[in-house]
Amino acid sequence: MSDGRETSLPLPKFVEWSIFPFEGDLRVRQPKPLYPTDRPRTGEPGGGPCPACAAADDEYIWVDKHWRVSAARPSGVPVQLFLETREHLDMDDLDDELAGELGQMTVRLDRAIQAIGGIGRVHVARWGDGGSHFHMWFYGRPRGAGQMLGFCLPMWAQILPPTPDELWQANMAVVATELAKVSGTAIASP
Repeated sequence: MSDGRETSLPLPKFVEWSIFPFEGDLRVRQPKPLYPTDRPRTGEPGGGPCPACAAADDEYIWVDKHWRVSAARPSGVPVQLFLETREHLDMDDLDDELAGELGQMTVRLDRAIQAIGGIGRVHVARWGDGGSHFHMWFYGRPRGAGQMLGFCLPMWAQILPPTPDELWQANMAVVATELAKVSGTAIASP
């Protein structure tokens, strides 16, 4: 508007979908102006040290010579994992060999998470805005969880009560054992 009043952006249609976790009056925030550059991420100059580089292998559920898998807690889904490179790389730093391994690891993790049982789908996401060390998110959506479909799953994982610790540990052991059947070392155990 020319009189200086801010106009509200329209809500997207997905707020009406049954999978959207929120209801009630919502409004879109006004977009902030663009910064001249992205803020530094952890592991970059000015962003602080890289926690993944500082982590020992025993903080992961499975490791091999190029990759490590960690469990993200707490979570309201049966499995929420990170796949990370062992070396401090970002996605665009992966050479052809590691890029090929990434594809294989994605499929292996999908299969390992499915081996838990009761998993409807494995959702994979890569954002990378907080840390410069390559990592991908893997979520095991419970079979039949009709509201946890699509891009709303990460929100539901934060909203729902965490999976009980004993079940969480058993699920991590299944994933680690399944991955170790092909290569690497399972650190989480039954």
